[in-house]
Amino acid sequence: MMKYKFPLLISLGSLALVLTSCTAVSDPSSSPSSNPTSESTLSSATSSSAAGTSAPTAQSTAASETDQVTADQIIPTLSRPDTSEDQPPAEVTDPSIKQVSLRVLARLSYAEEFAAVNDKGDLCLIAWANSGDGDGTATLSEAGLQCDEPAEVKTDGLSLRIEQTKDNPGVVLNMLPPDLTEDAVRTALLKIPGNHEDLRPPVEFGSTDFGLVSVAMLPETADGLGSISIPRPDGKDFTLDLD
Repeated sequence: MMKYKFPLLISLGSLALVLTSCTAVSDPSSSPSSNPTSESTLSSATSSSAAGTSAPTAQSTAASETDQVTADQIIPTLSRPDTSEDQPPAEVTDPSIKQVSLRVLARLSYAEEFAAVNDKGDLCLIAWANSGDGDGTATLSEAGLQCDEPAEVKTDGLSLRIEQTKDNPGVVLNMLPPDLTEDAVRTALLKIPGNHEDLRPPVEFGSTDFGLVSVAMLPETADGLGSISIPRPDGKDFTLDLD
């Protein structure tokens, strides 16, 4: 009978060991760090989510501030004292124009071109059409005026048309967006059949010392062309509508 006791004791001991292992695994108190780990992970995820939600708002605010465009960013001379060169050829009578802001842009054969700001902060193009007689007896038209928000001018420029009459000259004048370079404008204009760079060409251009380019022509020339395409630095074309 004794020969059966030893195997029985071994079996009972193995069973006790298995039961002890199962109890250790199933007892929640045996892994006290499991719940804190889950709570920590949830807390981190919540914090990351909150940070991710607030970040776009900050970026949007920064982008909004960056998108603000002022007139003197396009015409730097507006932020400098005026000089004798900034004296217009005739009085500007529009009451919305800030007289102290008048600055010369170009003296073309087709027009006397000036910039200014109005009481709303818009950027304004002011010009007098020039008959261009070339003998010292040239006549000027009444002043033409066109204004727009600086952000719009930065994208589209400013256009002004003064119709020709029996007694007064006319002009179609375009102050181009500031990203259009003088070389790009010259190349585009010289592609126009019959255009040249001699005195009083059919389509004339001028550039300021800070790189802003303007294009001028007679109204009938503008009507005949309809539009001019000029390449922008980003590879796209800017279309100058003349009618």
